[in-house]
Amino acid sequence: SDLELQLKCFHHEDRQMNTNWPASVTVSVNATPLNIERGDNKSTHKPLYLKDVCQAGRNTIQITVTACCCSHLFVLQLVHRPSIRSVLQGLLRKRLLPAEHCITKIKRNFSSVPPNSAVNAEDGVEQTAIKVPLKCPITCRRITLPARGHDCKHIQCFDLESYLQLNCEKGLWKCPVCNKSALLEGLEIDQYIWGILTNMTNMQFEEVTINQTASWKPVPVKSMIKEEDS
Repeated sequence: SDLELQLKCFHHEDRQMNTNWPASVTVSVNATPLNIERGDNKSTHKPLYLKDVCQAGRNTIQITVTACCCSHLFVLQLVHRPSIRSVLQGLLRKRLLPAEHCITKIKRNFSSVPPNSAVNAEDGVEQTAIKVPLKCPITCRRITLPARGHDCKHIQCFDLESYLQLNCEKGLWKCPVCNKSALLEGLEIDQYIWGILTNMTNMQFEEVTINQTASWKPVPVKSMIKEEDS
């Protein structure tokens, strides 16, 4: 079951009920102390999930405070907390953008580039291809399942599983490439880039160039270029 028992603390004036733990609060369940993640600022505090430390029958939650926290309230609630794997599978079923749609988007990307930005200032040559990284901007590792937000204009993708792991807890849901909002329900899996990643078995290649017709080729890394020259 994806049901989870959540305990959180929040300021009584906060209608959004954002998690906010006073520094004086500690929590234990069935005599097991729990680690409260407060992060660097108020927006990075995380709720506690208790299912793993609970047992069938009677359970005891002990909340200890060393200073007054009358300004805060506690809430214990059952919440749906699906696993990353089940969220991934759901997105694969519902949000897989067919390759032909992705190709149309790429061609539109070229045609929508303003004239000034599509011309190299030095030689006046029109941009006919763009470099697309195959590494995730979150992990700096090769992307496994490429995704973007619906409102993202760029071709570059991020790794979907890494993005979900980052945001299911922090809940920022911002594209790591363009910083636009990229909420869960608006994520799109790019079947065209996925095909490139599947065909690109040589892990040495970190980028590809994609041209106006959506044809692609790998970009040799510097070490490979040096070997060819020597």
